[in-house]
Amino acid sequence: MLKYSSLYLLILLAFTYRAYSQTACSTIGQTPATAFPVCGSQTFIQQSVPICGYRGVPGPTCNNAGDFLHQDKNPFWYKFTCYTEGTLGFTITPNDLNEDYDWQIWDITGRDPNEVYNNTNLYLTMNWSGEKGLTGASSAGRSLDVCGGLGQELFSSMATLKKGHEYLLLISHFSNSQSGYKLSFGGGTADITDPVLPALVSSTYDCANFSVGIKLSRKVLCSTLDADGGDFTFGPGGPIIKSAKGVTCTNGFDLDSVILYLDKPLTPGVYTIMAQEGKDANTLLNACSKQLPAGETTRFTVAAILPVGMAKMKILPCAPDQLELEFPDDIRCSAIAADGSDFVLSGPSLVHIKSAGTTCNANGLTRSVILKLDQRILVAGDYTVTLVTGTDGNTITSNCHVETLAGKKALFSMAPQPPVLLRSIALPGCAPESVKLGLSIPVRCSSIAADGSDFIITGPGPVTITSATGICNANGFTDTVVLKFSAPIFTMGNFQVQTASGTDGNTLQGACWQMAAVGQAANFNTADTVNANFTFSLQFNCKQTTAGFVHDGSNHVNSWRWTMPDGEVRLEQRPVKVFNSFGNMPVQLEVSNGVCRAKVATSILITSELEAIFSVSPGPYCPMEIVKPENESTGNIVTWEWDYGNGTTSMGERPLSMRYFPQSKEQDYRIRLIVRNNVNCRDTMDRYIKAARSCYIDVPSAFSPNHDGQNDYFYPLNAYKAQELKFLVYNRLGQLMFECRDWRKRWDGCLNGIPVEMGTYAWVLEYTDGESGKKVFRKGTVVLVR
Repeated sequence: MLKYSSLYLLILLAFTYRAYSQTACSTIGQTPATAFPVCGSQTFIQQSVPICGYRGVPGPTCNNAGDFLHQDKNPFWYKFTCYTEGTLGFTITPNDLNEDYDWQIWDITGRDPNEVYNNTNLYLTMNWSGEKGLTGASSAGRSLDVCGGLGQELFSSMATLKKGHEYLLLISHFSNSQSGYKLSFGGGTADITDPVLPALVSSTYDCANFSVGIKLSRKVLCSTLDADGGDFTFGPGGPIIKSAKGVTCTNGFDLDSVILYLDKPLTPGVYTIMAQEGKDANTLLNACSKQLPAGETTRFTVAAILPVGMAKMKILPCAPDQLELEFPDDIRCSAIAADGSDFVLSGPSLVHIKSAGTTCNANGLTRSVILKLDQRILVAGDYTVTLVTGTDGNTITSNCHVETLAGKKALFSMAPQPPVLLRSIALPGCAPESVKLGLSIPVRCSSIAADGSDFIITGPGPVTITSATGICNANGFTDTVVLKFSAPIFTMGNFQVQTASGTDGNTLQGACWQMAAVGQAANFNTADTVNANFTFSLQFNCKQTTAGFVHDGSNHVNSWRWTMPDGEVRLEQRPVKVFNSFGNMPVQLEVSNGVCRAKVATSILITSELEAIFSVSPGPYCPMEIVKPENESTGNIVTWEWDYGNGTTSMGERPLSMRYFPQSKEQDYRIRLIVRNNVNCRDTMDRYIKAARSCYIDVPSAFSPNHDGQNDYFYPLNAYKAQELKFLVYNRLGQLMFECRDWRKRWDGCLNGIPVEMGTYAWVLEYTDGESGKKVFRKGTVVLVR
């Protein structure tokens, strides 16, 4: 909310206002979700107001000059319910009457309180007057919607509340002090005082934490709950209450649920809890000081609690070194013996449990127990895990501390594992230095002898395996082994690879440690290598050159792919190409015999009797900026003819430096060079430059987007040399209407495709001068007329 009305200050504050950072409010009561519960029969006193907030809140549109964004600056929030329909009157009295307080009310019935920041449908009434002193709603008010600015009334008219609806009141402290205020209700016909006393609704027992949860019919203040649980008691012979906690009291002022913590677990039966006066001489009080009646009772039943059943075995990998048990219900981690003595493993393999572990949740519970074994299970057959009493004196216990009887069993079986078989060898390609050998199942990378001695290779020529590696996954398994040779194989032939027992004392081992049989074989073929070297011949004349290319086709080459300088692809063995231009011409040839490939790329110099070449920057150029063409022509040139496109010509090898002065708008000019050699051959080159009428950057003071072809758009003019440009347009409320970073993009007087109102708009222009490098910042206003 602004306290000034001039257009200049409106624009200035529009940018200054955005400089405020939104500071999160951490004090309870300073956010909608933690609002104070208030009652119509009491006065609420706030001694100080922490500084925070600055989040915008929606409401009716305000058109007066002194208003701006409405924000929850230094806020406190209050919530209340209407019990009798009528008008709401209230007064906010600042401790310092020279300070400015503002307020706004929303109907949040059935809605998330935080919707007040974005849902305009929740709005009810407001007062953002810029005047200082008492404010609120009364019969003296004349409007429900009082906007910001000086001269606005401090009291709004009283809004009508609906019975059963819930409301939020924001009190925003515009002044930058922390002085507080008083909030009192009166003068209206609505009743926001709850006429019903709080009552006990229900209670439930939590066997895991030895606690009882109590639900109330009405919310009561957290401050009236005794932490020692003295507001409640059990009937004769009941447990002792050690402490009490309000469920929502960590980040709020009221509660409707209480947890009572007991000194011991409850046995099965029916229990009664009764409300009583605690050490603070009351039971529980709501915001209107209405008390939960002493003697109010609630009952709950504790049923017989059964132990957790025996777990099932989770699906196991082959040759496991640990077993995972999945229980049907939660068990307590503290009851699991770390040495695994709660469980015994039996079966055809002499394997024993050496430890037990698990991952527990925040409550110290789990449904999974992992049993670590002293060795892997390699023998197929049926196995049993039996629950026994461990070294900790128990088996396992449930969430409710009930122990499961010993003797429960979990059964599982281990199946025989498949053998490791040699599969085919992948096509090795040209001049292979290695081959990839496929396997029927994954093997352990650690079982592959690094020196390649798990394999023997034979063939038409001497080849030696120097190393073997697996293409291993993150778990150290592979189904592919790479055999590396001492040298590449350049010639055609058939080779064979056989399995053997390596220097590491074994063949390959499967993922479950099964051995690959010795003597398995796989074959692969190799091809001759090729080259793409080619020859060529050239025939020249004044304007064209004919080139003939030849490849010899050796080593069974049966595929040619020529790529010419112009991108043309030729597939014959002896192509002919005619060149109409001159210089270095890149030619590439790729050949193949179906296995081996080769590629050669080279440049062929095509010389010219004559070529007109010059370079010049295309601009744009400012009126006094000099255009400097550079002659780069080649050949035995005897004459040069220059035409600069502005009526000026020259003869000679070196061109003239020029300035261009368009009369009405930017203009393109053609610069032409014609050269002639000693045998009377001629060549021509044209290049174009752009010249600007003016490079002085200016912003119009008015425009009329009425599509008549005259001043239909608003933009910075002549920003040819501007760099890092940013152009912004705002309305008088500080709302962004248009933004661009390219000066040629223009505002058509619309927002989201809808024409805006006629009037004055503020603009800001930032850029870096391309000549001097100086940062420029300008701002002003423009009048939009239609």
